[in-house]
Amino acid sequence: MMEKQCGASRMPEPMPGMPEMRPSTRLQLTSWLRGAFQAQQLLPDLTAGALMGIIEVVCALSFGSLIFSGVLAPYLPYGIGMALAGAAVILVGTSLTSRVPGVIASIQDSPAVILAVIASALAGSLSAGTAEERLATVLVAIAVTTLVTGLFHLALGLFKLGGLVRYVPYPVVGGFLAGTGWLLVQGSFGVVAGHPLTLANLPALLRPDRLILWVPALLFALVLFTCLRRFKHSLTMPGILLGAIVIFYLILWATGTPLQAATSKGLLLGKVSGQATWHPLSLRSLLAANWVAILGQGGNMAIILVLSVVSLLLNASALELAIRRDVDLNRELRAAGISNVLSGLAGGIVGYHTLSLSTLSYRLGARGKLPGLLAAAICATMLLAGSTLLAFFPMPILGGLLLFLGLDFLYEWVIVAWSGLSRTDYAVVLLILFVIGATNFLVGVGVGLLATILLFVLSYSRTDVVRHALSGSDISSNVQRCASYRQALRELGQQVYIVRLQGFLFFGTAHALLEQIQARVADIRQPPVRYVVVDFGRVTGLDSSAVMSFLKARQLAEGQRIALLLTDLSEKVRQRFEPAGLFRAENWVHVFPDLDRALEWCENRLLESGSLAQTAMPATLRAQLEDGGFPGASTDCLMGFLERVEVQAGEYLVRLGDESDVLYLVEHGDVSVYLEMEGDKRARLRTLGAGTVVGELGFYLGSKRTASVIADTPATAYKLTRSALAQMRETEPEVAAAFHEFMVRMLSERLVAATRSLETVLR
Repeated sequence: MMEKQCGASRMPEPMPGMPEMRPSTRLQLTSWLRGAFQAQQLLPDLTAGALMGIIEVVCALSFGSLIFSGVLAPYLPYGIGMALAGAAVILVGTSLTSRVPGVIASIQDSPAVILAVIASALAGSLSAGTAEERLATVLVAIAVTTLVTGLFHLALGLFKLGGLVRYVPYPVVGGFLAGTGWLLVQGSFGVVAGHPLTLANLPALLRPDRLILWVPALLFALVLFTCLRRFKHSLTMPGILLGAIVIFYLILWATGTPLQAATSKGLLLGKVSGQATWHPLSLRSLLAANWVAILGQGGNMAIILVLSVVSLLLNASALELAIRRDVDLNRELRAAGISNVLSGLAGGIVGYHTLSLSTLSYRLGARGKLPGLLAAAICATMLLAGSTLLAFFPMPILGGLLLFLGLDFLYEWVIVAWSGLSRTDYAVVLLILFVIGATNFLVGVGVGLLATILLFVLSYSRTDVVRHALSGSDISSNVQRCASYRQALRELGQQVYIVRLQGFLFFGTAHALLEQIQARVADIRQPPVRYVVVDFGRVTGLDSSAVMSFLKARQLAEGQRIALLLTDLSEKVRQRFEPAGLFRAENWVHVFPDLDRALEWCENRLLESGSLAQTAMPATLRAQLEDGGFPGASTDCLMGFLERVEVQAGEYLVRLGDESDVLYLVEHGDVSVYLEMEGDKRARLRTLGAGTVVGELGFYLGSKRTASVIADTPATAYKLTRSALAQMRETEPEVAAAFHEFMVRMLSERLVAATRSLETVLR
């Protein structure tokens, strides 16, 4: 609609000296400006933007202090500068490129924790180098990590691969977040008291001059944690932050502590005052950095890539529920990618959509891009001109915010997860948490993935790949036979062992399948097995161990003189079997397109066996009718109403769409019922042999033919027309009643057989 209006109306000429904009771009910009500065929308957007900006500045202070702590503490101005620069760029980039209304992006805690690990490792490995090399290496490593993360997001979004990350096991993500929480707790003590929370540092942390630093931070974190869980109002967190700052300065005033003394005691962030903080990525830094040390942190950088994508997609999915609007995940990946690329070039840290702040912004009534841009402006102002103001920020609140985030992660994944996860998944979460605490992120995630894979293998190996284990007495082919043959097949069907498989066959399940087949063959309490039918219709794939198991099954078949029938093999499964030579034993291994054809083959072999000589097929229709229960005294009379029909192989007995005014009794040969489709394609529904009836349902219901009947071999049949049946009812009512009873018995037997097969499958 907008494009049509734009094309129909003439746009004003561009002003001299200004680049010409495309009409669609100008229209979008004009539309956004009008929407953003409407009176009813301006106040909510300004309120949300100011609040988001203040919160983002506090987060930047926290994360910058976390990354540049310990031996990097003298370079804290650079850490805060990176965080503020990254926050400003991420906010602007995401606000302009995202299509989620009122979305707020933020530098994130989990990547910040890993960046702190990377920075600490780099500083430790370069302790013998110059201060310039150490600082340049840390700054470049962080900026390059952000840049590569952005490119990774962008690539996933462009190639629409955002859904792939959903395959990361949920317990691994949970364990990683729990480990992040523990490192945040440890790091918060390092920010506030100068010593991370470890057993070795406990004596130092319990000294009176250190207690005064971290106890207020702990109290603030507990208050924030408790209040945010009890009060769900959107202004709870901003109110607590503002109140904590006021209380802090009231305590300083009440105790008569001057600002200089508070700064010297470590209660204020005063060390930032008066120093330049922004250091964008430059050629000089790239040349001065130690790239060998940076590449050595590739594992931790890879974790940031995966974690940031997983977190972004989870946040975006949750936003769909919060704002009740569909979110294009690939579009948001591209938005985050562009923002992080720009942040990396600006020397910033990793960031992306945040669920909490976006939901808060939306609840405040923000619907446009102005809140994110205003928040970015606050971060940029603080970066370029606010270092003096930053010097007066209370350190207990800064450390307490980090401690709160850590406690929140630990509570969710150590306490709440107990009731929400299975015991094995919960054990994986605790294992990853312990390993991360004892070693590092990379080892913890690796151990967690390995544990998840092992648990999956153990769990899946307990899953029975045998969907159904049946016999030829439980299920039969779609070939309908005379009563004598049906009875014989019910008695001899135990000689056919049918195994219907499902899922993926691998070393954990294939051997169990082989043992099950061996046990049935060796079971002397049941009739001996002559045919083993294995249906692959629901098999998704198999590994080399499964191939070896079927080679052993072939050896079993050869040794016991048993036919092994494989049905419904996919091309992928067939390609795994052929190189191994499974099909070379042609006398013992047979392949069929489906289970129905395999069962038909087995039934034909059973009927051809010498043990069924006494149940030879009645040769005439009279004998077949009597064999099916039709009174012998009435047979001759019935034959008088029937008309003999002979058809050759391939000829139609019934055509789809014809009137159902005739039914056929097959005396000799085989005919099949086909569903005819477009393009001369046919699907066989069932096959009928001698002694069966064709077309009875449509004949009795008076409906048109729903399928075609075609002779498979030269066949002889007798047809009964509707007019002949009417004449029979009028002149020979007893014969007509006997015929109806015969038809009811035949249909009932079919229904009983179908019900028995269904009960066996559902059992």
